[in-house]
Amino acid sequence: MTAAPRPPRDAATPRRRQRGALAVEAALALPILLGVGMIGADMQRIHSERIRVENAAGAMALNIAAQPSLTAAGVDMLAQLAMQGHEEMQQLIILNVLESGRIAWALQRGGAGDLCDAPASGGQYTGVLPQDRPDTGESNVDNSTLSMIVVKACRDTADISIWAGMPLPDLLQTAAVFRATSRTITLDETLRAESVASGLAYAQP
Repeated sequence: MTAAPRPPRDAATPRRRQRGALAVEAALALPILLGVGMIGADMQRIHSERIRVENAAGAMALNIAAQPSLTAAGVDMLAQLAMQGHEEMQQLIILNVLESGRIAWALQRGGAGDLCDAPASGGQYTGVLPQDRPDTGESNVDNSTLSMIVVKACRDTADISIWAGMPLPDLLQTAAVFRATSRTITLDETLRAESVASGLAYAQP
């Protein structure tokens, strides 16, 4: 007795199954790829803003350190250039610090007040200076032969859009220190009044 012939096998069936599996894998991988892309975009945005703050501090400190004297209009212009049109969300604290750590004068710029904690206490700079401080002993006489410009820059991150929900600090901050070309950088009358009002500069007893 002759066996009944088998029906012809559909050669396209395994291919259809393979295509279906690939479609499922692609659908599962798409959210992962999108998530990785959004995380990468967030990291780039945060990095760019951090670099912007560092550049603002560095540019402000470098430019002021090169000046023998300052006017209110000049400082305003330098601050606008340093902050690159982002004044509303930034604050710059600008200190002229003597070699001893004594703060000769202090200014602030930017539209966001009270962002930065000023590195000052009792007219003395509380941060680290690249220059060793001279030993003055018990004397109130300051024997500093040079001064430095310290700029602390802070940026509020409330307006930074984050897509992937990465944790973002409330504040980006950095500081820059440059040695001034002159031991004494003189201020015009407006800036002197501003420095006194800040309460950060050293007040001669």
